[in-house]
Amino acid sequence: MPYLNIRTNQEVKDQATLMKVASQTVSRASGKPETYVMVTIDQKKPMLFGGSEAPAAILDYRSLGLPGDRQGFSDTLCSMINEQLGIDGGRIYISMTDSERQNWGWNHSTF
Repeated sequence: MPYLNIRTNQEVKDQATLMKVASQTVSRASGKPETYVMVTIDQKKPMLFGGSEAPAAILDYRSLGLPGDRQGFSDTLCSMINEQLGIDGGRIYISMTDSERQNWGWNHSTF
């Protein structure tokens, strides 16, 4: 049920590693089982942040329930992106959406 889309203007040289690290990070930081975590990457996308085309990213996180400590969650995700892609936290936005169970489909049904 946790879903993280990483969208960046940078080339991701090792997508498999980034997806695995992101999946583990989301699981740990959200307290949700990794078996439900989905990660996608959109790389090399045109992106302007603060009038600059310097390295940037936007993370779209959706889940059934959000972590209580959203500031800590943001710090964890920004740190992970900085470590994996070298993008400064000041050039990362994170959108967090708390989805309702009846609006989240899975395995021919909803949660």
